[in-house]
Amino acid sequence: MASSLQTLARQGQGDTELDKKMKAASQAAADKIVPHAKAAVPVISGALQRSIKSGATRRYARIIAGTPARTPYALAVHRGTYRPGSKVRTKATKYISSVIPKVWPEIIDEYVKAMNSIAREFQKRHGVDRILRGSSR
Repeated sequence: MASSLQTLARQGQGDTELDKKMKAASQAAADKIVPHAKAAVPVISGALQRSIKSGATRRYARIIAGTPARTPYALAVHRGTYRPGSKVRTKATKYISSVIPKVWPEIIDEYVKAMNSIAREFQKRHGVDRILRGSSR
């Protein structure tokens, strides 16, 4: 469906209403991950936990943790880090990537249903559809 939307956009026939619906479906999926990620992050001051937020575009959802100014250590907490001078490796706490497989069953059915609905609406409006995952669920 993305390539069909891109083709229509290039022709000046982009469908902003369907773009907004796709973004909303991605945002809803990301919003369901955030509470689980906040529960999994190690808490000392709480700044990193408060910085975990969701975002979305029409093509994908994203979870954002940390900011360069306030919590520059977010990536080091998630992946772990190595300090060559002290030869110490900190342990990784995968507070985002570890919760996604746990939340996936909750998200996938609603997301596929929303995208299939958008694809059907797109097909009605433009006569083209590309539903990659079956709507048998």
